[in-house]
Formats: sequence, C-alpha cells, structure tokens
Amino acid sequence: MESSQDYQEQMQIFRILREQQEMYRGQLEILNVSRANIMNTKITLENIKEGVAENDEILIPIGGMANVKASIKDPEKVLLAITQDVIIEKDLDGAIELLEKRIEQHDKEIQIIRTQLQNIDINLQKTTQLIQRSYLQQ
Repeated sequence: MESSQDYQEQMQIFRILREQQEMYRGQLEILNVSRANIMNTKITLENIKEGVAENDEILIPIGGMANVKASIKDPEKVLLAITQDVIIEKDLDGAIELLEKRIEQHDKEIQIIRTQLQNIDINLQKTTQLIQRSYLQQ
C-alpha cells in the first residue's frame, strides 16, 4: 500500500518537474530571441556609426518582407524604446552602451535559467529512479 502511495507521489513530482522544465525552456527561448534582436540592433548602430552620414539613403524594414527607402536626417541620434510606453533619445555611443548593458542582463538571466534547468534535470533523474523502484516494489 505504501509503495503505491510513494509511486503516486513520485509521479506527481515528476509531472510538476516536467512542467517547470517546459516553462524554463520557454523562458530561455524568449530570452535568446530577445538577446539576438538586441545584438542585431547593436550591430546596426555600430554600422551606422562607422559609415552613415546625414542624408544617406537606407532601407527601413516595415514588417514582413517589405522595406522602404529613407534618408537619414540625424545619424547621431537614436530613439530607444525603454518600455512599451517610454522612448528616449540617445547619441550613438549612449545607445550602444545601453544595448550592451541589456545584453549583459540577458546573459545573466540566461545563465540563471540554465542553472535552474540543470537542477530540474538532476531532480528528474532522481525522481525517475524513485519511480522505477516504487514501480518494481508494487
């Protein structure tokens, strides 16, 4: 009787750990996509800093596979979205610095989530072993 109860408890723990694992994997995916987007933005700003002058023509993506041609009015100023409702103006160096800080923050969060996933993997292995033992004792 007791081994059956242990088996059920271990199965419940296993399911909870799997749900946590999937949640962390989803968060990791979101962070990786966000980090890549920030990195692309930083590279673009560095390219602008290297060789774009006032009135140079560039392509601006407007969604999907569409772009429009535009002229740069002030290549030294960048508008950055801090939150959905707040946009600030920075010079190129300030914008790049801010993006570097965001990348560092993402890297720290990614490492925390990877550590959590490693801990969950260890707990899943232990729980799987306990489930197998409980099952064999039934």
